[in-house]
Amino acid sequence: MAEAAFWGLVTAGSLWLGAALAGVGAGCVSCARDDAATVLRPGQDLQSIVASAPEGARFVFEPGIYRQQTIYPKDRQQFAGQDGVVLNGAMELTTWTQVSGFWQTDGLPEPLDFHGDCEDDRELCNRREDLFVNGRLYERRPSLQGLRPGQWYYENGLAYLADDPTGQVVELSVTPVAFAGDARDVVIEHLVVEKYASDAQQGAINLDRARGWLVSDVTARWNHGIGLFFGPETRVSGGSFSHNGQLGIGGTGEGATIEGVEIAYNNYAGYNSGWEAGGTKFARTKDLVVRNSCVHHNAGPGLWTDIDNIGALYEGNKVFLNTDDGIKHEISYDAIIRDNIVAHNGTSGFDVWLWGSQILIQNSANVEVYDNLVEVSDRFGNGISVIHQDRGGGDHGPWHGVNNSIHDNTIIHLGSRGQNGVVMDTDDAWYWNEANNSFDRNRYIVADPASAYWTSNNHSDSWANLKSLGLEPNGELVVEQRAPMELSCG
Repeated sequence: MAEAAFWGLVTAGSLWLGAALAGVGAGCVSCARDDAATVLRPGQDLQSIVASAPEGARFVFEPGIYRQQTIYPKDRQQFAGQDGVVLNGAMELTTWTQVSGFWQTDGLPEPLDFHGDCEDDRELCNRREDLFVNGRLYERRPSLQGLRPGQWYYENGLAYLADDPTGQVVELSVTPVAFAGDARDVVIEHLVVEKYASDAQQGAINLDRARGWLVSDVTARWNHGIGLFFGPETRVSGGSFSHNGQLGIGGTGEGATIEGVEIAYNNYAGYNSGWEAGGTKFARTKDLVVRNSCVHHNAGPGLWTDIDNIGALYEGNKVFLNTDDGIKHEISYDAIIRDNIVAHNGTSGFDVWLWGSQILIQNSANVEVYDNLVEVSDRFGNGISVIHQDRGGGDHGPWHGVNNSIHDNTIIHLGSRGQNGVVMDTDDAWYWNEANNSFDRNRYIVADPASAYWTSNNHSDSWANLKSLGLEPNGELVVEQRAPMELSCG
C-alpha cells in the first residue's frame, strides 16, 4: 500500500474508532463489589500479587493506567476491569533537550528482537517500539535527515523528534506482553490493553500456550504485533481488536469461538499482507467459530483461515472495506461460510485473476458457502471464487480447490467490475473434470447483462455462456442498477 494512503487510513481510522469506543465497557458482569476479590491499583507490581494468590483467585482493577505490567495468571484466576482501566505497555519519555534543531531524549532500552516481512515502502514495519505523542502514533523513520513533525527516529539509545514535546505526553512502547502463560480457564474482562511492543505473530494478550480462557469486553489497540493471539478453547466475547500493528486477532488450536467483536484498522505498521497482516489470521484450528462480528478497514484480508484449518464456521459477520479478500479460507479443509454480509473488499485494487474476492476458497476442499449477501464495488474486487494451485498438502490431505459448494447467495455487481467462479494455474489435467466445485441457486444482481461476471475453465463467460455449459442450472440473473449498500457495524 502506498505510504501516504496507509497513513491516511490510520489517521481516519483513529478518529472513527475513538468515537466508536466512547461507550466501551458498559455492563461488566464482574465489576460489582466483590469482598472476596483482591483489589489491584495503579503503581503496584501486579505479577507479584497474582503469583502470591491461589488458583481461582479473583482480582478487580481500580480505574487508572497500569504501565509496563505483564501478568502470568494461575489456573481459573479472574481479572475484572471497569471503565477507565488501561494496561499500557509504554514508558513515558519526560526529559528532552534541543540538539541541532531536533529534540532528543536518551537512556532508552535496547531494541527488542523483531521479524516479519514489510510492504516495500515500510521498511521499518517490524521494529516493535512505537512512539506516541498525546496518544497519536508517530511514524518511525530510518534516518534523522529530513525528519518532519509527526515522525521520530531511534539510534543508540536516543530518540529524536522534529516537533517540540514540551508539555506533551510522549510514550514509547517497550513491554512485549500484557497477559501470557500456560494457565487454564482464566477470565479477563472489561479492560483496555494498549501500546504493547508485541512481536509479529504474537499478541499483547498471548494465549498460544494457554487453554480455555474467556476474553470478554476487552479492547486491544495500538499494540505493535497482534492484539490477541488465542489458544485452544478460547472464547472471545465482545470488545474491539483494532488499530494494531499487524493483526487484530490471530490464533491456533481447537474449539475457539469469537463472537460479537469489532476488528478494524489493523496493520498500521505496514506488514506485507501476503505474508501475514490485516484483520485476522488463523492457523491449524479445529472447529473455529467466528460469529456476529464486524471486520472492516483492515490493511489486508478481513477474516483469514490459512494452513490446515478444519471445521471452521463463519456466520453472521459483516466484512467490508478491507484492502484484500473479505473472507478467505486458504490451504485448509471443511468449512461453512453462511449468513454473512461481505462487501467492497479488495480496496487495494489488486483484483487480477480472482484475487480481491469478497469470499475466496483458495486451495481448500469441502467448503459450503451459502445465504451470504455479497456486493462488489464498481471500482475493484471480485465476488465468490475458488482458486486451485499446486500448494502441496497438509495434515488432512492435499490442498486442492475441490468439492466446494456455493449456493443460495445473493451477489450484487454495482458496475461491470468483478467475477465469480473457478480458476487454476497448474497443469493438473484432471482438475476441470473431477474438481466437483458447484455454483447453483445463486442470485446475481448486475448492472450490465453483457459483462462477463463469471469465469470457468479459466475463461470469462457471460450469463448465456455460463448456462450453456450447464453451470448455475437454477441460478437467477436480475438486471438492476443498485446504489451501494450502507456499510457500518450497526
